[in-house]
Amino acid sequence: MPQQDALALLDADHNKVAALFQQYKTAHDDNRKRLLAQQICQELTVHAQIEEEIFYPAFGRATGDQQLLQHSRKEHQEARELISKVENTPTDARLMLELEDAVLHHVNDEREKMFPQARKAQGLDLMQLATQLEARKSELMAPHPA
Repeated sequence: MPQQDALALLDADHNKVAALFQQYKTAHDDNRKRLLAQQICQELTVHAQIEEEIFYPAFGRATGDQQLLQHSRKEHQEARELISKVENTPTDARLMLELEDAVLHHVNDEREKMFPQARKAQGLDLMQLATQLEARKSELMAPHPA
């Protein structure tokens, strides 16, 4: 399979988490909900970390759009706060819906604002970034296999 660029890789994460949210909503058993909530929280935490460590700095250098980066980091912080709450009460459907709404809003922002800018940016090697993102994600996921 040909390697994906950084944006395709990040969007694949977005799609995976969206599918996990759907599974959570249809789960009827609290144990299954707990496992899905744990997986969702782990996926989101790792995704946010690799964006903040690798993608956002490269995006900032290439585009200079500090305002968009600040907005994205703020949305990550809001998601982290919700993740913390979900980890404490993983079967709270209302809380999970709040997290899903926040994540989907953020994903939409990235898809509509950040990713198009990244595609046009000079000096942003999306294939090289993908390699870095994959390597870091593997490191972070290793202690907690899904």
